[in-house]
Amino acid sequence: MAITEGNKDKKSRRYLLIMILALLALNIGLIYQIITGKQEKEEIKKELFETTSEKQELETLKADLEVELDKYKGQNQSLDSIISVRDTEIQAKVYKIKKMLSSGNLTKSELKKANELIASLRSDKEALTKEIEELSKENQYLKDENYVMQKQVEAEKEKVAEMTEVISERDKQVEVGSRIFLKSVNANPLRDAVFGEYKTTDKLNRLNKIEISYTLGNNDLASKGEKTLYFQVVTPNKSTLHNGKAGSGTFNYEEGERLYTVKKVVNFQNSNESSKFAIPKTEGMTAGKYTVNVYSDAHKMGSTEFTLR
Repeated sequence: MAITEGNKDKKSRRYLLIMILALLALNIGLIYQIITGKQEKEEIKKELFETTSEKQELETLKADLEVELDKYKGQNQSLDSIISVRDTEIQAKVYKIKKMLSSGNLTKSELKKANELIASLRSDKEALTKEIEELSKENQYLKDENYVMQKQVEAEKEKVAEMTEVISERDKQVEVGSRIFLKSVNANPLRDAVFGEYKTTDKLNRLNKIEISYTLGNNDLASKGEKTLYFQVVTPNKSTLHNGKAGSGTFNYEEGERLYTVKKVVNFQNSNESSKFAIPKTEGMTAGKYTVNVYSDAHKMGSTEFTLR
């Protein structure tokens, strides 16, 4: 009986020892797993940190490039086309890198490749910025050159305009200087005399005709030959004595037409040519002051007045 109980105690101790050893092994395994898991987590955390850093650098490069490109957009169509092409190429590379980094858990070789692509992207950005700056400088040079040329053209145009004005003014002076002018002009209202010639009158009811006499002044600059003179008799009510049947008509003056009472053609020879003619009393004439204006070659030569009562 005592032997049996001793055997049972030995077995119990053996089982207990086995259980203790098993628990110890289990604890060792758990501790190993915990330590290993912690190391793996630290390694993963380290890789994730490195990946995040690369993403930030990529976004910074992308933002910097956009700022650089925006400075030069809109300067001219050719430069905008180059910017568009280069920007498309770089954006494709950015998309490729972002896709690679999007997993957030890269191997060392993958991370190395991503870094190489980012370095290449940085190099592309610098090269593009330099190229665009050079093109922009060339464009600005061309603008400056065109501006200078434009100013030169404007200056030449101003010179031409000034010369044209001078020539025009000179031609005008020559034209004015070569006009014929009146040395004198007189208007004399006349009535029939009982004996002898007509006599001067200032009475409308006794008026028969108006005698107009004139003398041309000499002008060596004026061309010789036939000259047309237009005589305009203006009544007290500011109308022009006009009789179409007697030869009245219109002439051009100051970009318009004016009525004339009588037209005369004189052969100008620069010899103080003189002449006279009479205008018969016209129906509708009233008492008051009359003015006789004389025109030739679109300019007013002179005038005289007389009064009827």
